[in-house]
Amino acid sequence: MFRPALTALLLAAALPVAAEPLHYNIVEFSESAVMEVPRDTMTARFQVRAEGKERQAVNAAFIKKFNSFNRQAKNSAFKTELLSRNVSPRYQYTNGKRTQTGWEERADFKVESKDFAALNRLIAETQNDAHVQYTHFSVSKEKRESVIDEVSKSAITRFKQRAQTLAETLGHRDYKIVKINLGHIGSNSVQSENMAAGRMYRTAAPASAMMADTVETTSPGSEEISITVDGSIQM
Repeated sequence: MFRPALTALLLAAALPVAAEPLHYNIVEFSESAVMEVPRDTMTARFQVRAEGKERQAVNAAFIKKFNSFNRQAKNSAFKTELLSRNVSPRYQYTNGKRTQTGWEERADFKVESKDFAALNRLIAETQNDAHVQYTHFSVSKEKRESVIDEVSKSAITRFKQRAQTLAETLGHRDYKIVKINLGHIGSNSVQSENMAAGRMYRTAAPASAMMADTVETTSPGSEEISITVDGSIQM
C-alpha cells in the first residue's frame, strides 16, 4: 500500500535535479562599431521684422519683407517652415510710467537644405528682408537610419567574429548564441576649427560681406554614430 506512494515520492524528489538546466561554458562580452558620417543638411533660422510708430505702416513694411522672403524661400531645394508670427506694442518707461512708443511685427522661419550653396545664396540675397539668427549642420534622418543599419550589421559581425575566436581559444570548435542585445546608439560631434569659425562668420559677418556674388560654403563637419552589442555565448 505504501510502496507506490514511496516510489512516487522518490521520483518527485529526483525530478528537479534532472530537469535543472546546466549553465556552463558561458561567456558574456560586448562589441561595438562606429562610423563617421559627414553632415548632409544645413539649417538656417531667419527672422523677418519691422518696427515703427504707426501700426499700419509697420504692418505694410512687414508684409513686404515677409512676402519677398517667402517667395525666395519657396524653392525645391529648400524645406521651409514658418515657426511663429506675432505683433506686439513697444513701450518705454520714464520715471516708472509706461508709454507706448510704437509697434513691432516679426516672423521666424526655419529653412533646411542639402544644397549648402543654394542656402548660402538665400542668406545673401534676402539680407534686406530677413536677419539670420543662426545656422547649423546635421545628419539627415534618412541618412542616420541608413548608417545605423550599417553600424548595427558591423557590430553584430564583430560580435560573431569575437565569439568564434573565444570558442577556439578555449578549445571548442563552435558556439551558440544564448542572448544578444543591441544596446545604446551613440552620436558624437566631430567638429573642426574651420567649422566653428565658419559658423561664427555666418552669424557675425557684416552685410557687405554677404553681398558677394558667391558665398563660400563652410565645412559642415561630421558625426560619429556608434552602437554597442552585448550578449552571451555557450560553447
